[in-house]
Amino acid sequence: MNQEAQNLSFSRNVPPSLDQVKAYFNFLHVPEAEAEIFYFYYQGMDWRSETGSPIRDWIMVADEWVWNLEN
Repeated sequence: MNQEAQNLSFSRNVPPSLDQVKAYFNFLHVPEAEAEIFYFYYQGMDWRSETGSPIRDWIMVADEWVWNLEN
């Protein structure tokens, strides 16, 4: 996450609110619908990774999600 995003004070606490996820995806210029898909996907997995490990930094996971969308 770059300095500008840090200045917006996105909390890395898990679980984030849907509004936090939407705001972060909006900051990244990713459609709100994709933010909802991300949120409900990980909400359904109880904020755990595919391997079952607890997610400690949802922004890092969101950045990876967005990277995978673009590549």
